Amino acid sequence: MPGSVLSQQYALHLRAAEARVRGLLREHGLEPLFGGIHPCPIERGYRTQASFRAGRDGSGPPYVGVDPRTGRVPLDDALWVMPEPARPAAVAVRDMIVDANLADVVSGFDLRLEHGTLRAHVGLAAPREGSPRLDDVCARLMDEVPGLHGVSVASQGIELGETHLRNIVCDRTVLAHYLAFFQTNAHVTPALAAEAQAHATGARTVVDLYCGVGMHSILAAGPKTEVHGADNNRWAIESAERNVALHGLRTAAYHRETAERFAATHAFDAPDVVFVNPSRFGCGAGVPAAVARWRPAAVCLVSCSVPSHVRDTLAFIAAGYRPQAVRCFDMFPFSEYLESVTHFAAG
Repeated sequence: MPGSVLSQQYALHLRAAEARVRGLLREHGLEPLFGGIHPCPIERGYRTQASFRAGRDGSGPPYVGVDPRTGRVPLDDALWVMPEPARPAAVAVRDMIVDANLADVVSGFDLRLEHGTLRAHVGLAAPREGSPRLDDVCARLMDEVPGLHGVSVASQGIELGETHLRNIVCDRTVLAHYLAFFQTNAHVTPALAAEAQAHATGARTVVDLYCGVGMHSILAAGPKTEVHGADNNRWAIESAERNVALHGLRTAAYHRETAERFAATHAFDAPDVVFVNPSRFGCGAGVPAAVARWRPAAVCLVSCSVPSHVRDTLAFIAAGYRPQAVRCFDMFPFSEYLESVTHFAAG
């Protein structure tokens, strides 16, 4: 793909994204807070997770991927979104499945890359019942595909190699189970994480709502930092607990419950920073008000939908917290979604 064409398309995408963000902020009198969009170095490949599905047409390619500009395309045409060193692994997995005559069994596969090392975990999708076991092809993948550190077939209970990705973010290792969510942009994730840490240096007490694997609070924590995190995803909390053990955080605890319930049932006395990182749907009802009752010195709101981010920003303002800026990060190029970070101070 000619780099100049891709660069031109990306420049148009960024201009449209900025206009959209400014318009949403302007509607609520927040446009002066706009701190710009951190771009993605698009031509280098950026996604650390890619999904490939079996082609629907038996006469077409056996597996297809996603080009964020156009939708479903043959696997080879979707590889540009991944960092170049990881692309051969996707091709090798596809070819091994096809050569083993298993394309009718393996309905798709996911490739997840570690931030920093780009080592890969491959997850194969197959029916839970009525299909042959995939132990042999999984063993071959581990033995023959360079750069793989793990292979799994969740429906068949197969796990070979390592189950957790060892992501290097801001010079710290953050573990994430292959079934847990982790940010998917190799280049923009460190910038997002660093921005979120702006008011967390030296924090003695950190609360992390919708914590996922605990990335923000793990990066903020020192050996004696008191950390409380909440998320209802099993694999996210399991990963967060592994991160606690890895970094020796003896006063850190992560709870498997919804952030809404955690916020409503826990009380804190002026924590240094509260991270609030909901899904694209934004904070659940009552979360900003509950956080404000804790009287934190700083709140960091991180979310991947600008409309919900604006709504939650207004809720924190109503609860007595003053936003400092809205900075966006193009984590998902050519999509409507932008990661956004806003820091709040009391009053």
